[in-house]
Amino acid sequence: MNLSKLTTKKKKNSKTKAKKIKTKKIYQGISAFINKNKGKAKIGFYIIGSLITLLGIIWIATRRPQIPANIKTTIDSLTSINNQLSKHQQQIDSIITTYETKINQINSQMDNIKEKTTIVREYYHEINKQVEKYNPTQIDSFFKARYKY
Repeated sequence: MNLSKLTTKKKKNSKTKAKKIKTKKIYQGISAFINKNKGKAKIGFYIIGSLITLLGIIWIATRRPQIPANIKTTIDSLTSINNQLSKHQQQIDSIITTYETKINQINSQMDNIKEKTTIVREYYHEINKQVEKYNPTQIDSFFKARYKY
């Protein structure tokens, strides 16, 4: 049993040594790559850093603050009330429009009546002037025609 333990330990040691050698080679390769491209790496880090900073500034400038739920519900309820008032205002405006058309019709009728009364007033004013010149028989015939007696 001791022999089998020794062989497994040797196998493990050889495996770990092989791994250490591989990792050393990888690190050496990486460090050689970095040493060759140090200037390019710095420029790349500066570009990446500036892009991250620029994106952060854009994010801060364009983000919207969150509205608390109770204020949002209040705003929604006021918006719905405003919409209802707007609909009611439209109904009132339509009623006002119908009243305005009726008022315009009545005004035109009143103007027509005023014109007619002016014409009648002028007619009878002229007739009254003529009556002053009538003799008694003409006056009797005038009143008979006017009042039909």
